[in-house]
Amino acid sequence: MKVSKILIATIAAVLIANLGLFAQSDAFSIKFSGFVKTDAFYNTRSMVSIREDHITLWPSNKNPDKNNEDLNEIGNFHILSIQTRLGAKIDGPGIFGGKTSGYVETEFLGTTDADINSLRLRHAYVDLIFDNTTIRAGQFWHPLFATENFPDVLNFNTGIPLIPFNRSPQIRLTHKFDQLSVFAAINTQRDFTIDGPDGYSNKYVRNSGIPEASFGINYSTPEFYAGVAASTKTFRPFTYYSVGTDKYKNEDKATTFSATGNIKVKIDKFQIKAQGNYFQNNPDFLTVGGYGIKSIDNINHKYEFTPISSVAGWMELMYKDEWEFGIVGGYLQNLGAADDIAQSGSVYGRGLDIEKIIKVFPRIAYNYNKSKIGFETEWTSAYYGKKISPLNKKVEDAEAVNSLRFLLAFYLFF
Repeated sequence: MKVSKILIATIAAVLIANLGLFAQSDAFSIKFSGFVKTDAFYNTRSMVSIREDHITLWPSNKNPDKNNEDLNEIGNFHILSIQTRLGAKIDGPGIFGGKTSGYVETEFLGTTDADINSLRLRHAYVDLIFDNTTIRAGQFWHPLFATENFPDVLNFNTGIPLIPFNRSPQIRLTHKFDQLSVFAAINTQRDFTIDGPDGYSNKYVRNSGIPEASFGINYSTPEFYAGVAASTKTFRPFTYYSVGTDKYKNEDKATTFSATGNIKVKIDKFQIKAQGNYFQNNPDFLTVGGYGIKSIDNINHKYEFTPISSVAGWMELMYKDEWEFGIVGGYLQNLGAADDIAQSGSVYGRGLDIEKIIKVFPRIAYNYNKSKIGFETEWTSAYYGKKISPLNKKVEDAEAVNSLRFLLAFYLFF
């Protein structure tokens, strides 16, 4: 046992020494970055959330008991440091006349609530850079998430469900023309998935045999940014069809469409940001939407599907200096199913009993050197009603359920 420990320590020392040599080489270097963050927060009611309320989506619906008391009207307090993050930027040797670089990033969020505090893969990609053209392969923000323009809130939800929040394995080609850039990408699903007959899974997109395809164009200067992007996603909910005890192979697929538009204006220390989104079957964006079964052919064993869509938008006003002041406001509307749902059909998705959502995030923060302390209030109003079903293609008879979240955040960047 003692020999094994000495051997492990020796190997570790050699690796660290070699890493230092490589880091000083012109052909290879590694630079680490990240931050330590602690959030202390209080919610005025139970929330639809992820990781012990660290990532909040919207307030839970009313749940009356025998005395008509709302079981979800209960305040909760928590302190978490699971957003603490570590990233490594790698510059590698050239290839085919171009440059290579890579990036790996992890945090302690885990992949499910059961393994909270565990490391998870956040980003991992390789860039091949040729003059004005870059090929990126690996896991990164979904092509519809504009890294140049998103709500700068303190809450880790980053404005969910108003934004296309998603990271996906992908291959992306970007070409720049001065201030203008265009991109095309294909991607699959990993941690962010859609709903289906067997629950949330990436197999519905994988079984279609067709990757999601995205296209976009951006214009950017130091004071102004504008961009548009769109994507199509093909999915196959069933691989077979059952009639009694008999099974029949099913290859029916459906394709849905999503799009986004962004704008940002910077005037000295002031910024104005805005984004509009059209979501079609995007539970993988942690937003409202999904699909239903439009028709079932029991003779030819065929399915047709209809998407459940939503539209969302947000705007942010921000002053950023040593003191930072900002406010984000946003709205989401559930558009319902595009077609009637079959009487014997099912619906799959997220938030299908929500008609609309309104969010407002005011915040104040103090930035000094590598530290930041901030306070934020998040007000959310979710309008719950009769869930989309074969009886109704849109949410009906909705009423508001409101929540407040108070967040105190501490950062140390490195």
